[in-house]
Amino acid sequence: MATVLYRIGRFAARRSIVVIVGWIVLLVLIVGGGQLLQKSFASAFEIPGTESQQAIDMLDQRFPQAAGGSVRVIFEVPEGSSIQDFEPQIAAADEAMKASPDVVGVSGPFDENVTGQVSDSGEYSGRLAFSTVQLTVASSDFTEADATALKAAAETAATGGMTVAYSGLTDVSTAAADTELIGLAVAFVVLLITFGSLLAAGMPLVTAVIGVAVAYSLIVLSTAFADVSSTAPLLATMLGLAVGIDYALFIVSRHRAQLIRGMDPKESAAVATSTAGSAVVFAGLTVVIALLGLAVVQIPFLTVMGLGAAVAVVVAVLVALTLLPAILGLFGRKLVPKPTSRSTKRELAAEGTHRTLGARWVAVVTAKPVITVAVVVIGLVIVALPVGSMRLTLPDAGYNPEGSVSRTGYDLLDEGFGPGFNGPLLVTADVSTVAATDLGDAITSFGDRFGGLDDVQSVSQVVPNATADMLIVSITPDSAPDSAATQNLVQSIRSSEPAFEKANGFGYQVTGQTALGIDVSERLQSALVPYGIVVVGLCIILLTIVFRSLAVPVTATVGYLLSVFASFGIVTAVFEWGWLADVLGVAKVGPVISFFPILLMAVLFGLAMDYQVFLVSRMREEFVKTGDPHTAVRHGFIGAARVVTAAALIMFAVFASFVPGGGAVLQPIALGLAAGVFIDAFLVRMTFIPAVMILLGRWGWALPAWLGRILPNVDLEGEGVRELLSATEWRPLDEAGRPFAVAAAGAVVVGAGAAPFELRAEAGELVLVTGASSTHPEAVVAAFAGRQELRGGHLRVLDQPLPFHAAALRRSSVLVQRPVDASLGESGGALASGAPGVLARLERELGAELDELWGAPVAGEWLRSLAVATTARARLVAIDATGIPTPLLQRALAVLHDALPLAATLAVAHHGARLELSGRNVRVLALVPAPPGLELTVHLPAKELAAPASAAPGAAALDADPAGTASDTTAAAPSSPTDSTPREEVTA
Repeated sequence: MATVLYRIGRFAARRSIVVIVGWIVLLVLIVGGGQLLQKSFASAFEIPGTESQQAIDMLDQRFPQAAGGSVRVIFEVPEGSSIQDFEPQIAAADEAMKASPDVVGVSGPFDENVTGQVSDSGEYSGRLAFSTVQLTVASSDFTEADATALKAAAETAATGGMTVAYSGLTDVSTAAADTELIGLAVAFVVLLITFGSLLAAGMPLVTAVIGVAVAYSLIVLSTAFADVSSTAPLLATMLGLAVGIDYALFIVSRHRAQLIRGMDPKESAAVATSTAGSAVVFAGLTVVIALLGLAVVQIPFLTVMGLGAAVAVVVAVLVALTLLPAILGLFGRKLVPKPTSRSTKRELAAEGTHRTLGARWVAVVTAKPVITVAVVVIGLVIVALPVGSMRLTLPDAGYNPEGSVSRTGYDLLDEGFGPGFNGPLLVTADVSTVAATDLGDAITSFGDRFGGLDDVQSVSQVVPNATADMLIVSITPDSAPDSAATQNLVQSIRSSEPAFEKANGFGYQVTGQTALGIDVSERLQSALVPYGIVVVGLCIILLTIVFRSLAVPVTATVGYLLSVFASFGIVTAVFEWGWLADVLGVAKVGPVISFFPILLMAVLFGLAMDYQVFLVSRMREEFVKTGDPHTAVRHGFIGAARVVTAAALIMFAVFASFVPGGGAVLQPIALGLAAGVFIDAFLVRMTFIPAVMILLGRWGWALPAWLGRILPNVDLEGEGVRELLSATEWRPLDEAGRPFAVAAAGAVVVGAGAAPFELRAEAGELVLVTGASSTHPEAVVAAFAGRQELRGGHLRVLDQPLPFHAAALRRSSVLVQRPVDASLGESGGALASGAPGVLARLERELGAELDELWGAPVAGEWLRSLAVATTARARLVAIDATGIPTPLLQRALAVLHDALPLAATLAVAHHGARLELSGRNVRVLALVPAPPGLELTVHLPAKELAAPASAAPGAAALDADPAGTASDTTAAAPSSPTDSTPREEVTA
């Protein structure tokens, strides 16, 4: 993966204008498409499979007039006045509202046969009344224009001191947009302190904003094709900003560190994309998997929210891997910190030349690791204690900010008609199986069933639908919709349904906003543990693969659980206990939104693994180098602490900025994420984890051998990129300053049982690879053509480093095998028609003898392949001539020499002696069997790895042979009398 990311980053850095313009065009297209095709967001919740949703669906089919939304227009008169005195104004307003769009009817407080719409108790007795406006559409589909028209009609009654309020209309909130700017401002300050550069600090913000704009527009565009929750774009914006800034921070930080060490800016952008970018991909993948996993709960709006947030994360990753390196490449050396800057001094601190706050902190927390672990665990357990009293609900208008249209109407109805008035229960009964003669008795028994229950304020009349196959009745509880008493009432009504059905021959279902909220909470609570097991299991599997350790994933999982439960405790204390509720702008103290726990678990999982990867990967790098677990923990911490600290502070600022204006849905999620990020980064990853790793010592990096063999190898530290850079930098030149056609140093080819070999051959020369059959010279020749893997050392053919550019080499070379492998597409007889003269000469020169040797079919096919090779305009022709007598091969090569351009290089595998070919210099590579116990990885001497004059400055910093890693076994490559290249000692 790291190699692929390196190539992506290199392309973006070198073609910066193309990539930047491409992103701008994409942004314009997506934003424009979203504006043209967008539809309104959905605010209603649908929970398939629940009793309340089944009742709602039945209402849609059989009782559409009851399934539509409704709005209550509330009329209030001053103290000392009576609402009765304003009956004419209210009646006139009712008539005006009937003419409003999407209104099917209006039921006024003084209409005939209407009762219960005038307050008769409490502070507002005789001063408060309401009209019920029945809509033809759901409340969520009642547009802002329709609401404006309805308000204009209702306001005609606002005379003589009477005021008008509304319940059931959606508020248009802009507070969140203002708080986002605060989060961005704090993030910019943190970035400025971290980098000490306005330019470097601005880059993560710019790329994050672009990513959020693309993701938000994609979500808006999706409303044209699917129902999208109104919370989805807000969650995507919050998460997209946080991860977008953080991912860019990781890459820019690595880029500037490499610039300090003298690396070329464009090359540094590519390397940073491959190394830090690998961790970005892993971190983004974990967040996306956790968010998409919300689909297992089978709640559509939650699935959509998870999908929208996942889109924001994916876009943030793509921006960080493509647009960001393009911008880094465009600004070049302008991002290089000054030698006297704080950034340079902090970077050098990782090498021990300066002592930073991070170095002092890790020294403190690891000095007494047992005490550190105990303090963190006990402290977080105490913080998590309030979670025991957490209650869940679907927030209604009572959770909206005070002074908002919906909250004002909600509070008036609560005070004038009782706390349960805002959360009526709607009970539906299917009487399609009841005989028409028994329908009257059914209506009576249905209406009498609920009047004597505890916590019931009133029961409406039973209303049948037009076809008399469905009945509905409305129950107003004594308690508030989110109270435990109302929940107990719903459970009591439902639990007695089987007995009622048995006695009356028909059953019923309970629905309404309150019942729907109860069903959602129960569904989510039942899914919380299974989902948590999936997330924790995923955490263990992914981290085991990445770090090849059992202790690292286990400690990471324990830390994640501590962070999650501590966050739950903080949210419970604020939203249910009321601690700091006024300071944080909490509109109403009470239960938190139902999907808060599972959504927090999903998002915090990805963010926690993000910090774990960046911190522990540095520790692992140090452990691989030194083998000392204590040194690895301390040095690795110092190298990653500054970046993790900045990333956590930025995420905390972004999430916290959504708390004051986030509303009942977003506020607990934002606060939980802000608290979770702070706890996980500073108390768990930067305190608990270093102390635990010190306690574990070498056991912290242990992995059973059998497990290590079956686990895939994830190149998170960019080892593949280091190998690619080493191969790219190794570029020997001839006396004229040109690259050799074939150059090898300590090369070991898969399938060739030969010792590491050395070779230099110029363009147009014949390279004769000879050796016993056990050395498999044909495998070496196939490697020259890019058809065989390289196991170690360096091999560069036609200026293409192998095996990384094997595909490009295959386009410039031809391999003729024996017997011919038709799958290579180089044999067909029909292709030989392009070189009839060459084929005829080959058949004349050696056809008869080859027929006797191999048989006519094989010999003819091999000769035709040789002829085709001369028409391919290949710069290198590789031939497997093992088993062919030397005289026949001599004549075949003479024909090829005349047919091929002089610049084309010939590589021939043969078991025989050296050949002579007039007009071409011959290089002989005599293979010798590999010694027993030859290591597969070949480390070249430092002088062999010296970068050529054209190499990027600072590229040599990526040394392929760190001190102390080379093996002690050496094998001298054989010398060829025709090869004047000085031989190097190759360490195998």
